[in-house]
Amino acid sequence: MAVPKYPFPVVGGLERQSHELSKALARRGHDISALSTLFDPLQRQFEVIEGVRLYRIQWFRFRPVRFLLSAFAIAHVLWKLRREVDLIHVHNVSWFGAFVTMFAKVTGLPVVTKLPGFGEFGIPGMARGALGPIRIALLKQSDAIIAMTRESVAELDRIGYPPARILKVTNGIAIARWFPRQPRSAKTVVVAYVGRLYPEKGLPDLLHAWQAIIKRTTMRVTLRLIGDGPQATELRGLVWTLGLGHAVHFLGHRSDVAAELATADLFVLPSYAEGNSNAILEAMSCGLPIVATRVGGATIQLGTQGERFLVPAGDRQALANALLELIEDATLRLRLGAEMRARIEKFFSIERIAETYEQAYELILSKQSQQIGRLNAALFGETAGEDSRCVA
Repeated sequence: MAVPKYPFPVVGGLERQSHELSKALARRGHDISALSTLFDPLQRQFEVIEGVRLYRIQWFRFRPVRFLLSAFAIAHVLWKLRREVDLIHVHNVSWFGAFVTMFAKVTGLPVVTKLPGFGEFGIPGMARGALGPIRIALLKQSDAIIAMTRESVAELDRIGYPPARILKVTNGIAIARWFPRQPRSAKTVVVAYVGRLYPEKGLPDLLHAWQAIIKRTTMRVTLRLIGDGPQATELRGLVWTLGLGHAVHFLGHRSDVAAELATADLFVLPSYAEGNSNAILEAMSCGLPIVATRVGGATIQLGTQGERFLVPAGDRQALANALLELIEDATLRLRLGAEMRARIEKFFSIERIAETYEQAYELILSKQSQQIGRLNAALFGETAGEDSRCVA
């Protein structure tokens, strides 16, 4: 596994996914190592974290120095590990990932690369960056590329990457840690948002929609914003301007998100851009109905059961209407929440995701990369029957 900032203390979605996948693969009997950077003074160059051997290279704050020296450091580690490793899984399309891909190919190791997003966080954003054509050329050297959304599949098609070598797979979640919420008898309907307080999350839209809901609902309602970020002050000011202080609560960062979701009745994510939302997976695991914007992997995550509550990004009226319908109908909330939990168990457990990766790795190592595109195709709406898998 090659991840620029591998846990811990990083707790971002990409880093968390790489670690959960590594642990799941280790449980399935595979020998997992990770290559990352030494970005915190308390870290060590080598350690073992929950069964994963972690090698860290020095991280230089001055970007030109980092650019030059990290290449040599990556090459040195990969050369030492060349006889112990069968395949390299790159979790990032930064220069870190590009250098890993380049030196892996030099040492004859196959490479799988994960696209963490699309648009600015995918291939178009890469193309507009420094030396974009070179980075894309290196990306195309991957033996397989992981696409988590239909948009990423389309972007790969536009640069001419073979569809047969695109692995279509979503993020996964360790569902054993997340328990379906129990029906509550409280009279207040609690709506929860979990995530960073960043502009791309669309939280001003949510607050304006919440003002409309307050005027229309027959229920007592509370909106809880769980998370922190640079937009916190702006959002608090907007809450005051809209007169929502009694119905919106800022909870800040919480280490036990599961406990917070256990006291909620439904989940909302009004983002303008998402790859494959871990927050949605967590809410689904807790048996919550979801109202979200139709971006990224949300349609794949929620499926036909939850698609009706996906709204266009930036459409405040549609967001208010979807939330209001679920706020007013407790029976619908419970039914939809149960369906979300069942969908998590069927498609998105980290064990199932690890099995899909395992199949892809085996195809690459047996020189059958052209069959990778068949894996999980049904879940991405390419064939009939959502539960089909590749039989190689």
